[in-house]
Amino acid sequence: MLARQVADATRPDGNIDIVALLKAVGSTYENLETAGREAFAATVALRPGRDDRSNPVNAALDAAMEGIAVFDEEDRIVLWNRSYLDFYPELDGFIAQGLSFEALLRRGLERGAYIDALGREEDWLRDRLERHTLPSSVEEQHRADGRWIRVEEHRTTDGGRVGIRIDISDLKRREAASRLLFEDSPVPMYLFDFETLRFLAVNRAAVARYGYTVHQFMTMSVLDIRPQRFRTETLDSIRNWIDSQTGNRLFRHLKADGTEIDVEVFTRQQIHNGRQAVLVTAIDVTERKRATDELEATREFLDTIIENVPAAVFAKDPTTRKYILLNRAGELLFGCRREDFIGQSAREIFGERVAIAAEADEDEILASGIRQMTASETISTPNGTRLVTVTRMVVRNADGSPRFIVGVTMDVTEKRRAEERIAFLTQHDALTGLPNREAMMVRLADGIFAATATQARFGLLSVDIDRFKTLNDLYGHTVADQVLKEAARRLVDIAGAGLVFRPGGDEFVVISNDPDQPNASRRLAALAQSVFADDIMVDNKAIRVGISIGVATYPLDGDSGSLLLANAGAALYHVKSEARGQVRVYESKADQVIRDRWVLQADLGHALRNGELSLHFQPQAEINGRIFGFEALMRWTHPTRGAVSPDEFIPLAEESNLILDMSAWVLKEACRTAAGWTHPLTVAVNLSPIQFQHGELPQLIQQTLIDTGLPPSRLELEITEGILLGDFAHIVGLLRRIKAMGVRIAMDDFGTGYSSLSYLQAFPFDKIKIDKSFIQAIGRTEQATTIIRAVIGLCRGLGIPVIAEGVETEEQRSFLAQEHCPEIQGYIIGRPAPIQVYSKIVDKLAPVRTS
Repeated sequence: MLARQVADATRPDGNIDIVALLKAVGSTYENLETAGREAFAATVALRPGRDDRSNPVNAALDAAMEGIAVFDEEDRIVLWNRSYLDFYPELDGFIAQGLSFEALLRRGLERGAYIDALGREEDWLRDRLERHTLPSSVEEQHRADGRWIRVEEHRTTDGGRVGIRIDISDLKRREAASRLLFEDSPVPMYLFDFETLRFLAVNRAAVARYGYTVHQFMTMSVLDIRPQRFRTETLDSIRNWIDSQTGNRLFRHLKADGTEIDVEVFTRQQIHNGRQAVLVTAIDVTERKRATDELEATREFLDTIIENVPAAVFAKDPTTRKYILLNRAGELLFGCRREDFIGQSAREIFGERVAIAAEADEDEILASGIRQMTASETISTPNGTRLVTVTRMVVRNADGSPRFIVGVTMDVTEKRRAEERIAFLTQHDALTGLPNREAMMVRLADGIFAATATQARFGLLSVDIDRFKTLNDLYGHTVADQVLKEAARRLVDIAGAGLVFRPGGDEFVVISNDPDQPNASRRLAALAQSVFADDIMVDNKAIRVGISIGVATYPLDGDSGSLLLANAGAALYHVKSEARGQVRVYESKADQVIRDRWVLQADLGHALRNGELSLHFQPQAEINGRIFGFEALMRWTHPTRGAVSPDEFIPLAEESNLILDMSAWVLKEACRTAAGWTHPLTVAVNLSPIQFQHGELPQLIQQTLIDTGLPPSRLELEITEGILLGDFAHIVGLLRRIKAMGVRIAMDDFGTGYSSLSYLQAFPFDKIKIDKSFIQAIGRTEQATTIIRAVIGLCRGLGIPVIAEGVETEEQRSFLAQEHCPEIQGYIIGRPAPIQVYSKIVDKLAPVRTS
């Protein structure tokens, strides 16, 4: 009541009219009718004599249950009632008019009256004094004696303050009890207004379960936690079940993250701040409901599975052995309706043979306690004889007695055929049906083992279809496959099944078991060539096919399958390199060269990753000997053969496409090395024709320049005329893209090709290199000197720089100087060598031209 009287006495500016307040207080209590009239005078009278109990205002204030204290404009206490001392007993005997508010607070701090101030007295005092200066403030104090006091302070019209103290200990105890029942409840609870449906309070469990913050809840209604599809009926349903609620109901609620949950709600109506409200306890039963739903769904699912599983499922009575269940797949497999199947025995459906085997398995599983048993059976069906596997198991009652015999029957007829097919394909070629390489190696190993024991001989023929790639390109894969199948058939006709193999591609291997070797192999090879003399007809096309054959014999030409194959292959390679369509028996001396070439090519495949490749650099100079750059040349040091000539390994690399990786390495290594030179000398790198056929050459060059940091103007790429013999337009396009980067393009070995002049017209080369064969003929043939003069004059007329390579003698250099050839390269300047040999040049040379 006092708080309301304070509010009534508060002016619009926030200050309290003390006269009005005292008048209101006085009029509240019995026998104080005159207090209002004497209020103002009493206020003045209070200042000199607080203990004058006959003063009606004092009497009125002492009668109030609330503690009241009045402070003047200097914050000194001028008035207090008995209840005020009851709230602050530490002030009894201490309080006196004129004491400051701060002094009263410090008295309480000294006596430890304020629990919240313990250990932080000065901070607490500072904060309390700041709040005391506010026009109006409300706070709660926890006293050391356990009481809770509500403190209200308001500014008066004369600048003073009125303080009111109310004991709220009972309220706090009720709040604590309520918190245990509501706020601290582990079950989500919330209170909402029955009319507006807006949330009035929520506990922590609700916040945790639903994911909304308390602030969010306070801006929402109970409609907001219902999914949109349920909100239309929510209003009516809430009002209906609130009136009739006797138990619990299930609702679908919406969490903050959009997840829906099933909740069981319990409600109780109550009055909150004078309005009808509803207290709700919401128990999340999502998992319980899901388990119930899943149990029902599982039953339906299992029924659906059994009905739609692609295997025959049946159940039998364990006593009568009659069928009591059959699914749809069983109807299809056994070829009868389930109505005709159920109630019958295995004898009546499958016959005596199948029934005896089935009942024997069932007797064993019933008697032994074995969990399940699987057996293979052959049954007759409307679809013919089928191979099936039957897995039987016993479903038992709680007491262990058998309830059902359940079986699953799988038709494995096609699976068994597929397995047999897969087993066949692991040892045979899918196209021709011939044994493949794996089967061939096993057959050779067995043949060698048997021949060793009996000291017998046999021959091995490596057969290759001539120009098969051309045939494939001309007619397509379909026709080429038909040719391979017919070739396989003809070879099997003359050699016999199991002796013809297809290791891959257009290669066949034939074994001759006749011990008269190598004559028997020669006769078989001649017979093979005769049967291929006739055209092969494919889609009304007559295709002439020739074959080349290489022969090796055991044990003369090898004591292992791999060696025999290698030597037969060497003989075949010899045939194809000299004259296709012939037969050649392996000769160790003649064919050893080819075998060595194969071995060297195989070693070359490991050279790059083993670090066996290196770069040598040969200087390029002006005619007066001033060096301006180097040509990078690849070298291979074989671990056992030593240095291998580029003329020997470069063709091998190009045959196997190893040249792609090797050339990319040369380009990067040359650019990296040149980028580290002190002086900006140029570096020249040769490009292989293969690089123009595979990969993105301009992209490789650009990325290499970026990675190494070499300026494009210091890189010169050399190509031969042979590169331009392919797709001329495509290759010229690539060269223009490279030249656009700032890289220079030089034509190497000029004069040795067929269309040199037309190439000079089609592409603006940055340099022409006169082939060393012309340089070495200087002074020996008039034709060579004439050609050199013509090339130099032609290049001078076209404005293309020219360099002569292979210059070895002073006579050659003098001739070139006389003919105004500006640049030379050769032994007279320097031999190819590691760049360290030329370290003084690349590090100490005076600046030279770079363009």
